[in-house]
Order: sequence, then structure tokens, then C-alpha cells
Amino acid sequence: MAKYLIDAKKNIDSIIFIEENIDKVCNLNLRRKVEELRREFYINCCVVLDKSHPKNKKKICEDKLIEAIYYERDKNCAHRDDDYKSPEFNQLSDMIETMKHQIQKVLVVCRDSLPSNITLDFVSHDKELFRLIYGITAEKEEEIKHRKYPEYGKIQQSGDFITKKIFQEAEDIRTIKNKNDYAVIIENGINFYEALQNRQDACIKINVLYNLETWCSINQESFAKIQKLKKAGGLNEFDMPVMPKDNAQLN
Repeated sequence: MAKYLIDAKKNIDSIIFIEENIDKVCNLNLRRKVEELRREFYINCCVVLDKSHPKNKKKICEDKLIEAIYYERDKNCAHRDDDYKSPEFNQLSDMIETMKHQIQKVLVVCRDSLPSNITLDFVSHDKELFRLIYGITAEKEEEIKHRKYPEYGKIQQSGDFITKKIFQEAEDIRTIKNKNDYAVIIENGINFYEALQNRQDACIKINVLYNLETWCSINQESFAKIQKLKKAGGLNEFDMPVMPKDNAQLN
């Protein structure tokens, strides 16, 4: 269930990214992209609600936010009804705030069925659009990772090794016979936001595979410092230090 909640959170992350970078992606069909993200969001939220309250839909729908989530899923996602009325938003920020309130309500309503330490850390990131905006090819991404993470790709040449299969998706647990044959890879990201998303995804897989309750979240104090440094030009779009070209830039 945690996977679907966090996937819904990442749907919001993507819309936040679109809003903040709309001048760079305005040549795309953003209406279709945002609608796809909204549909995924409501489907993911309803998976969490259905699994947490399999026989209490009518009861939980007494809450207007939950009722609105099911309305979107039932009328516009599972199939499109002729009588469906799309909510009107003056701007993307209004849509984002509405979706944030809705997913936060899902977390409250389903709290007993979700890990106690799970958090909703909203960040401005969409993996595909970020790479599109900055022209990141597979080759360029490898170059960035090697520069950003000096130990990236290096394999220890001596010592004892344990070979494991990679646990790719949380749903794969249904077909796995021996959990001890598998391991989870915790990936770094191309920037801070992606690193957070990747680590939370990895925590979910670790918890499913090993029946644990691991989690990672934003340290707000450190996050504020990083944001301040980035705004001042001290970090680039990949959250790598930008070295001053001359002494004047140090002042």
C-alpha cells in the first residue's frame, strides 16, 4: 500500500515540476500530460483506500475529500462517464493544493494500514521531463553520475562476494519463492529530489522484501540550506557545486 501512496505523491511532484518549468515545456501537450498524472493519482489513491477499507467505501466517502477522490476515479479514470464534470482550476497551483489536501486525507484515513513512519515529502521533480529539459542522454547521465559520485560503478576486486538477484518491483513479491535470493539496489539520483524519490522507493521494496519499517525523509533544516545555496547559484541543476570563475564571484 505504501508504494501506491508514494506513487500518488510523485504524481503531484511531476505537476509541481511542470508548473515551475512551464516556460521550458510549453511546446509539449501539457494538458494531456497533466490529465494522465491526475488519473494515475486518483487510481493510486483509491488502491490505498480500497485496500485499507475494503468494505467501508460508503462510510469513508462521508468525507468530502475522499468522496471527490472516488468521483474522479469512478467517473474519469476507470472509465469516462458522459455526466463527468471536471473540476475547474484557475491555475496549476490550485490543482496542486487540492491534490495535496486529498492525499494528506488519504494518509489520515488509512493511517492504521500504512507504515507509521511514512511521510509525504513533496518535491519539484519529474524524471522524464527533467532529462528532456536538460538534454540528458544515457551517455551524459553516466558522465554526470561518475562526476557526482566518484565511487559510482566501481566494483570491489577482492574478498568474498554474495550474488543476489535484484528485487525490481514491490509487486514481484507475489512470485518470489525465496526472499533470501534477492537484494534491493538503493540508487542515487541525478539531483537531490530524485535521490529522495529513489531512496523512498528503495525503502518500500526493502520493507516488502524483509518485513522491515525503514524510511527516509527530508531534513528540513538541511533542505533549506541546500535550497538557499542553489538559489544563490552555488549548486547547478544536478546539485553539484559550481566553482567561482574568479575572485569577484567570491564576494
